[in-house]
Amino acid sequence: MLPKCPVCGREMMVTELHCDRDDVTVKGRFRASPFDFLDREELEFVILFFRARGNLKEMERYTGQGYFALRGKLEKILEKMKLQPLGEVKEEVSDEDLFKQVKEGKISVEEALELLKRKKKGGEGDV
Repeated sequence: MLPKCPVCGREMMVTELHCDRDDVTVKGRFRASPFDFLDREELEFVILFFRARGNLKEMERYTGQGYFALRGKLEKILEKMKLQPLGEVKEEVSDEDLFKQVKEGKISVEEALELLKRKKKGGEGDV
């Protein structure tokens, strides 16, 4: 899991990578994967979810945990990874709200651009 800033609490940016074997250092600004924010137990849950092909009922049979407990874990992991379930993506967000969400770090610039593209595409279909 990536560390959080001790001052503001936001995720810190990775700016340097180093290989001890070759003594090579690469500096820059590197975007972390959503998986980097998961602890070991959460990552194991995601791997099991993949192996069950996304079938929570199958995971229920395999783990002995109830469906709603598994669903709750999945919801927490989605939230921690800052991912919205597909059916819950809100297209009617104003441009101003999108910029505010980017500024507050709630969504990435790439996510905002994708939502703007979808909004534009939706408007063109009416013509």
